[in-house]
Amino acid sequence: MQTTPAVRCAVIGTGHIAREHIPVLQALPEAELVALCDINANAVADASKEFGVAQTFTSLDDLESWGEFDAVYVAVSVLAVAEVAERFIRSGTATFMEKPPGLYSSDTVRLADAVRETGTIAAVGFNRRHYSSTLAGRQALLETGDIVSVTVHADEIGVLLREEQGYGKNFRSDATQKFPPEVAARWMYANSVHGLDLLRFFGGDVAKVIPVRQQYVMPIPDSFSALLEFKSGAVGRAIADHFAPPGTGIAPNGHRYQVRTRTATLTSGSSENPTLAGATLVRHGHEPVEFSLTGLDRRLKPGFPGESRAFLQAVQTGNPVSFPSATLDDAVGTMQMLDAITGAEDWSPQASPFSGPETGALIQD
Repeated sequence: MQTTPAVRCAVIGTGHIAREHIPVLQALPEAELVALCDINANAVADASKEFGVAQTFTSLDDLESWGEFDAVYVAVSVLAVAEVAERFIRSGTATFMEKPPGLYSSDTVRLADAVRETGTIAAVGFNRRHYSSTLAGRQALLETGDIVSVTVHADEIGVLLREEQGYGKNFRSDATQKFPPEVAARWMYANSVHGLDLLRFFGGDVAKVIPVRQQYVMPIPDSFSALLEFKSGAVGRAIADHFAPPGTGIAPNGHRYQVRTRTATLTSGSSENPTLAGATLVRHGHEPVEFSLTGLDRRLKPGFPGESRAFLQAVQTGNPVSFPSATLDDAVGTMQMLDAITGAEDWSPQASPFSGPETGALIQD
């Protein structure tokens, strides 16, 4: 029996997020991981040894000249994703890129234009759309009727923490990293976008956004709330506080959702897992139903197996990725929704207020 050949994949970047993608690609029969590329020679050498990938490169030019691959995974710095992804999209190479596809919606629009002009297959890694628990919960919820409201919290553990605020140097020191000022100023796009994209995953396209922004701790707005109206007629609520630890019993990064039909409610979290990795459906007159991660989601980064399988199958068939995967046009919708919620174009120019010796530690979950 004839089988479809595996997609030969090259991973660009060998940092933390790439090291989550690599085991997934090595576990999926649809993929063959053939090369790693990183401008840091030591990093790519370490990854080569750890994952058993012999072919390595330290420049994109050399990788392209070699050319023995069908698709690339762009897992580089958030400031470089758009540039690297556009290069391969315009060369006709199927391209999977980590979120966000650029720190600015204009970056994402440019990438979407490149896909339209070239017909290249591309996908954006909004992996929470592919959590097996969330997909099962969403399907069960839709069986009770149309979605009428979506509430998403995308709170963070103090994007900017200063010693004088009482946190001290060692607060979550295991997770503390330094980020460029531009990334810090646009943390809603760099990280909160994961949670906020679920507004559109559940609610669909957005027709109207009524935002409220406050500034409490940081030198820019650090509390965001918004009422959304979806084109379906459903309502949405976006909440993102970036100035304090989240509440008790919530996932470390504070991301969570609640989605309703007229007769049922789907909430992130379950008795097995209080984070987004679990989900619970409550219906009038029924016992609660809990949904847990299944399959490869239980031992690998949740959502990564599903999003990669969908992308790889698109490459094999020549068809674009489809829902729940995020195309670049879909990503444009999410990025522009964030523009409306944050008003960031007015207060986060590239010369951001996150500069100078007082800048504190940035916390990434």
